[in-house]
Amino acid sequence: MSGRVPACWVIGNPENRRIALFQDALQQAGLQPAQVIPYRALFDEGLALLDRIAPGSMLRIESPGENFEVEKRILALGGVAGAMQLEAELGRIYHPGAWYAGFSRLMEAVLQRVRDVVWFNHPTDILTMFDKPRCKALLAPHTLAPCPDFATYAEFFAYATQQVRPRFFIKLNYSSSASGIVAYEYNRARREALAYSTVEVTESAQGRQYFNSLKIRKYRDHQTIRGILDFLFAQGALVEPWIPKATHDDASYDLRVLAIAGRRQHTIARLSHGPMTNLHLGNRRCAVEELALPDSIWGQIDILVAESMQRFPRSLYAGLDVLLPRSGGAPVLLEANAFGDLLPNLQHEGRSTYLAEIVALCEREGIAHAA
Repeated sequence: MSGRVPACWVIGNPENRRIALFQDALQQAGLQPAQVIPYRALFDEGLALLDRIAPGSMLRIESPGENFEVEKRILALGGVAGAMQLEAELGRIYHPGAWYAGFSRLMEAVLQRVRDVVWFNHPTDILTMFDKPRCKALLAPHTLAPCPDFATYAEFFAYATQQVRPRFFIKLNYSSSASGIVAYEYNRARREALAYSTVEVTESAQGRQYFNSLKIRKYRDHQTIRGILDFLFAQGALVEPWIPKATHDDASYDLRVLAIAGRRQHTIARLSHGPMTNLHLGNRRCAVEELALPDSIWGQIDILVAESMQRFPRSLYAGLDVLLPRSGGAPVLLEANAFGDLLPNLQHEGRSTYLAEIVALCEREGIAHAA
């Protein structure tokens, strides 16, 4: 292996634990700490900061989340008037389509400014993974067959009531961490709808507002459900079938699979007694060994992982959410997450997610490391 050890850079929020975990992993690999370019500095001081990144450097782009000052600047770049005057309201759903437009412009600017670097994940692939409809189409046939697009709840309701199994998930086109998600079912016999959602509705002097909650809410009131779905469809949302998940310990589960260099590595089961399995919602982690899945299932998952990551040849890793249908059949890819490697205390072959990524990149590029 070559003794060449290029500099490592990270674009991210310096205070975020993702940066700290990555720096710790670099130290374990015997590499120098990464130099950090804060998202906020890119907005406030200018893109010329990127000129410090020499050709041949390793460059990692981290999540811009959990920093409201950065979020405001991304919204402003996406065309939201008065974005810089917004006040932080924990969990509020702010213009996800405009946020994605702003983040896209920022990633495009990074690509224009930075040349000939070794990417952990390429900016174009990051944007594709954030765009749920585009990503699902790219990763077919492993993903669920799409439902039609809807502009309003009325359009969706007319469709749902005509289906043999009127159970659906509604997801914002541009979101993460179960933001703005609804599990919807229509009881044809009773002619009533039921919705489970992370969305909390509040009334204020400015009108109705929508927030993400860590508590799953159950809605039966038709007008409330209509209001939530009209809001989501106005922001841009997709609809997909609600497929019952496999069960373990009287709970349903799916898998978060960290794919690195086209191979399944860190994998955890997420158990839930409700329709959403995201761990930050209070659901339980379960070691996959406890599931006692047959080798044939793991073989199908490995094919899904390899074929999905072939669609992102310029990127090293992704967090893949995989559903095993309760009724049997092939594993289904629900989502690909460009920042889906935050899995604290989970190891594979004695390495954390970040250390495994660093080792994989070094070995691919012929970079010396100590791990």
